[in-house]
Amino acid sequence: MLFNSITFVLFHLMFVTLYWATKSLRIRQVLLLLSSVIFYGWYYWPALILLGVSMMANYGFSRWIEAASAKKKILTIGVLANLCSLSFFKYSAFIADNVVAMLGAVGMSLEAPEMNSWLPLGISFYTFQIIGYLVDISRGEVKAERNFLVFGVFKCFYAQLVAGPIVRAKDLIPQLNIRQVFNSRNFQLGIYFMLAGLAIKICIADTLAQFVNHGFGDPGALETGTAWLTLYGFAFQILSDFWGYSTVAIGLGLMYGIKLPLNFNLPYLASSLRDFWRRWHITLSEWLRDYLYIPLGGNRRWQNRNLFLTMLLGGLWHGASWNFVIWGAGHGIWLALERISPTIFPKKKFFQWLKIVLVFHGVCLLWVFFRAGEEELRAARDLAREGVTGLQVSLDYFKALFGAPYTQSDSPPETLIFILLGFIAFMAFLGKSLTDRRFLEWGLARQVSLCILLLFLIIAYADARLDFIYFVF
Repeated sequence: MLFNSITFVLFHLMFVTLYWATKSLRIRQVLLLLSSVIFYGWYYWPALILLGVSMMANYGFSRWIEAASAKKKILTIGVLANLCSLSFFKYSAFIADNVVAMLGAVGMSLEAPEMNSWLPLGISFYTFQIIGYLVDISRGEVKAERNFLVFGVFKCFYAQLVAGPIVRAKDLIPQLNIRQVFNSRNFQLGIYFMLAGLAIKICIADTLAQFVNHGFGDPGALETGTAWLTLYGFAFQILSDFWGYSTVAIGLGLMYGIKLPLNFNLPYLASSLRDFWRRWHITLSEWLRDYLYIPLGGNRRWQNRNLFLTMLLGGLWHGASWNFVIWGAGHGIWLALERISPTIFPKKKFFQWLKIVLVFHGVCLLWVFFRAGEEELRAARDLAREGVTGLQVSLDYFKALFGAPYTQSDSPPETLIFILLGFIAFMAFLGKSLTDRRFLEWGLARQVSLCILLLFLIIAYADARLDFIYFVF
């Protein structure tokens, strides 16, 4: 059951209606947990077994950590248990293939065993969220939740279960323990966020995906100009896909009276890579900072090493491919260089915009590795494309971008240009309205007109509907 389906919309509206129809806090908690379980099981019901085991195990770990005197020891067991589960489902085949390759390099011929190829929906996100919860309990920042219903909703609330935002217990659990009072303004804002997120996803991301899939499927056939346009297309596709999902998630939460954290804040307007990560996937950036970078030493010692390792592991978290590792390492090196490099641009408006353009293009070039890593994962599920590697796709794409002879098609893909310009215009006029509550300050006529327009766009582009990119992470 995808967010961008009529089935989900009806499902959500039914449970929202039931939620507000009762004043019982316990019944509301039951409805939230029940809806989340149904939503998760709809995609692939056997996954509920893993989700249930994880839920019960981590509920036990949380209570155990709080009661134990040796908190770090129990925390270590809990964190390792969650990481082992994530590693088995996400990285077992990757590890096996690389071990076989290393042994083959020294003359030992082995065949990689048949490993698990099923990736549970949202496992990367809910694993990080629950690890953060266990760490917070060990630090004394939150108390272990006694109510299993509330803990269950925190673990698998369907609005953000699959692809974030990664929510902190201190932000979500208190909201689940109080009886929310219906707020029409929050409900209005929730509807707007839901429609805007779906429009971004369906009208922009899914349409751009057609060009991007074609380009990265055969980068050797791309001419120089088309290669750059396709790369810009992916930059806006992944932003609109993930931004769209996060915006829908915030809207769904608001319709229940639950506030979820902002996850994107116009990241391509960043004037440095550090600024970019303050705007892009904000909840992941904060998680990596608080639970990886600072424990490694943070700014106290070996800052550059800590930055590099944090981004390297952050890259690996995105996918089981060396391309994601390279992508993360590239960001880590860039962040470290920013720290030690002097400021060379004057603080004039022109140079600020120049920095934004340069950062955007640097991020785009690193996206080549990311998208090529996706191509490798796609090929691994397609026997007809067996043997395709992300590194080879990356090299072929960089050749298309920079390799001579520089060629330009007489008829560039006009639809792609139109969509890119359309999305830029959308960001300019409506982007900020998805980062705050300014929608509520507009007149009723403007609110209704905009929502109707978004609804028409969603219906018009419904045939382009595709899965969210981060569903595979």
